[in-house]
Amino acid sequence: MQNRLFRNRKSYLLVLFCLLGLTVWSSASAQVVSDSLRPAARDTIPSALQDTLRSTEIDTIPPPEQIQEQTPQTPQTRQADRKSAPDAVNFQARDSLTFNFRNQRIANLYGSSNVKHTNGELSAGTIELNLNMNQVEARTDTPNDTLSYPILRRQDDEMRSTRILFNYETEKGKFEVAELQMDDGYLIGTKVKNVSRNEVFIEEGIYSTCPPDHMYYYIQADRMKVVDEEEVFFTNARLFILDIPYPLVFPFGYVPAGIESRRSGLLEPTYVYQNTSTRGIGLQNLGWFQYFNDYITAQTSFDLFTSGTFFNESRMQYRSTGQFNGNIVLGYSREQGLEPTDPGFSETINKRLSISHDQQLSPYANLTANINLRTSNYFQRNSFDPNDRASTSSTSRISYRYSHPEGAFNFSTTANLNQQFTNNQTRLTGPEFTFSARQFSPFKSDQPGLQDEKWYERITVNYRNNFKSEFNFTPIDADSAEINWFDALLDPSKYREATGNDDHLQLGFIQRVGISAGQLIPSQFLNVSANFNLNEYWFPSSIRKEWNDDENQIETNRVRGFASARDFSTSLNFSTTFYGISQMNVGNFEGLRHTVRPNVSFSYSPDFSDPMWGVYREVQSDSLGNTQEYSIFEDEIFSGPGRGEQMTMSFGITNIFETKQVKRDSTGEVRSNNLRLIDNLSVNSGYNFAADSLNFQRVNMSLSSRVVDGLRISANASYSMYTRNETGREINTFIWEDSNKFLQPLSYSLNLSTSFSGGSRGPRITTPPYRPYDPLDQTFFSPVDQRFNMQPVQRADTPWSVGLDFSYRWTYQFGQDARKSAVLNANNIQFNLTPKWRVSTRIGYDFIEKELTPSQFSLQRDMICWNLSFQFNPFGDFQYYFFRLSLSSSQIQGLFQKLPLLNNLERSSSPSGRNPRF
Repeated sequence: MQNRLFRNRKSYLLVLFCLLGLTVWSSASAQVVSDSLRPAARDTIPSALQDTLRSTEIDTIPPPEQIQEQTPQTPQTRQADRKSAPDAVNFQARDSLTFNFRNQRIANLYGSSNVKHTNGELSAGTIELNLNMNQVEARTDTPNDTLSYPILRRQDDEMRSTRILFNYETEKGKFEVAELQMDDGYLIGTKVKNVSRNEVFIEEGIYSTCPPDHMYYYIQADRMKVVDEEEVFFTNARLFILDIPYPLVFPFGYVPAGIESRRSGLLEPTYVYQNTSTRGIGLQNLGWFQYFNDYITAQTSFDLFTSGTFFNESRMQYRSTGQFNGNIVLGYSREQGLEPTDPGFSETINKRLSISHDQQLSPYANLTANINLRTSNYFQRNSFDPNDRASTSSTSRISYRYSHPEGAFNFSTTANLNQQFTNNQTRLTGPEFTFSARQFSPFKSDQPGLQDEKWYERITVNYRNNFKSEFNFTPIDADSAEINWFDALLDPSKYREATGNDDHLQLGFIQRVGISAGQLIPSQFLNVSANFNLNEYWFPSSIRKEWNDDENQIETNRVRGFASARDFSTSLNFSTTFYGISQMNVGNFEGLRHTVRPNVSFSYSPDFSDPMWGVYREVQSDSLGNTQEYSIFEDEIFSGPGRGEQMTMSFGITNIFETKQVKRDSTGEVRSNNLRLIDNLSVNSGYNFAADSLNFQRVNMSLSSRVVDGLRISANASYSMYTRNETGREINTFIWEDSNKFLQPLSYSLNLSTSFSGGSRGPRITTPPYRPYDPLDQTFFSPVDQRFNMQPVQRADTPWSVGLDFSYRWTYQFGQDARKSAVLNANNIQFNLTPKWRVSTRIGYDFIEKELTPSQFSLQRDMICWNLSFQFNPFGDFQYYFFRLSLSSSQIQGLFQKLPLLNNLERSSSPSGRNPRF
């Protein structure tokens, strides 16, 4: 019996030795299910005293049908086993794995160990797993041993510590010298205790938005508490910058992390310290941000000064993807001096309303609105954009468009508002309705293609109409008028008082019918087409003019009542195309093709000033009895039919020049592509046979080309054939009869535009780890970095882009020098001086005035957790600069702006005492 027991023990030890050997030479992996190993706590060794050979008398192999019945009850793979127990603890080790089942169920994992549970995953060099207490513990031998450093991962969080003790059931834990990464920063604590998943207590903690390897600044506190991994509370804290303590101690503090998330809150104000002699001290950006839902957000902000000057801007944004989006901006500013008794005291009030809306009502209907209402000096006082500051007008527009699903008709309505601040003129056009029906062919054959198409089958008819209303406000006193355009719009009497006329609101309706026929002559070389256009005008009033002998002037009276008129015109057009081909070769350019498209058209419309049409009348114009003609609709919105018979021949020619560019490589392979030398070179003019003088019209020329890759060229010119008298008026004498000129130049224009881009994304230069400041280490101030040239030189070329626009204008002025302008604008210039220094600018130069146009320069630098920006405009009437050194974290940046000395990291030369809002 003893020998049998001895043999059994030897067998048991031999099996155990083999199992341990397998764990040494292979990666051990196991799974523990809660409570599944507790029966193993009893001592299983005494059971070996029984005679185990008797078990061989029993046939332990079940019949096949029993195996089939039992198979589904047992997981066949490790994955199936894990799926059957979602709360299981999975662990593995690359080197070895040992168990101790005598007193406690404890497993020790060695070498790249890993323990995974649904509540977390622990990785370390060595891990102790206590199955009875549901906890894991890991520590590193030395802090510099990065391979065995314990790391606890929970969902998207990661915590590094020299010692981790964590209960995976309750999610409580203790950590020593731990690093915790949050959404908005990093936490490092000597001792960290996790009392729940949502609360963490830290002793001797450090908080910073800089990564641990580059902690240029941090807040060090005796005690810290983190709630929901977002909010940080601390007591007895100090701010350190480059390891130098700030000379203030904060007894308590709070870092409201998660500011960038979807929540409402206060906007952190900053001090304004420029121009305190005229405005006093103030606060900038004091306000509130309101998050309503995922579709609507709003905010309002104030700049307040002790002098009474303030600025407010309120903004609301809304969006529903695929349906509508827009924003509303309200701006109000009042600027004044410190005291009303101060010399030069003044008060200026500016307002602004901006509404932008775009809505797709249906697949066939769309509504857009872009409303911009403001006072004339709003941007001059509150904007840093040169384009905004140079703007002397404001335009608003509202439009609705509908297209019939089957294309039967189109309908649109629009309203436009234009304000000219130089002369206080306002024009409101709308509501304006436009309707157009689909073009149709009344004589089209019911069986097309079965027989040759007749000329009358190609006749098409189109119809469209337009209702238009217009309000013109041009006050007599211009910008000093006391009545604004809105009051004049609502009250006709105020309009009459401000403008001196009765044309308060003009209305009109016009219908247009067009009949056209193409290819009247069956020819493949000549295209002949004819057109007939009929217009009908409806007006709610007309005018009558009378001579007043007492006042010795013409008086105009408006006659209320429906009035209508009609006019028509017809035209005959001829056009063709022919080509000229040359086989000449120049370099790698082979051949030249010249496409010529001449066109001639004849148009006719009668003289509607004839009394038979009832549109024009005569009125005495002076005391001598002379008369003049006038149209009873000349003050209406569409003006009505025109005066004078038109019998005009228009002629023009369009030219296109093309060649073939041929390239041959070293193997003899030929590659060719067509290249347009000139896209369009056209000349147009006309002759009016019905005119009694000045029959020839202006000669217009245009040129466009993209022969140079990336360069767009366009030029225009206008000439006159007639000479001028001493008053500058053209007379019926050709210019070549009185001078050696063939044509009189009237205007020239030349536009060149191009853009360049280049660079490549080379290796990103990494920043070396931050070196703590040591006052005894004087090498820190060495002019030569000791680590210089320890690494190979890295490429610093990065993407860059620049756009160039050159514009030249020349306009003829009789008896004076021609008006000229030549401006070169460089827009969207962006490049990197280094991988981390970014430069962007736009600049222009006026070659006529020989001065730089208003420009903008911007210099930015990313410094791990800092942002450096410098913006300035050194040219023009409005010159300014803006310097800002700020933290990437808006929460800590708000603290810096409120601390003495640190608020000097932001400076501006703003005349309004406010910083630019880019």
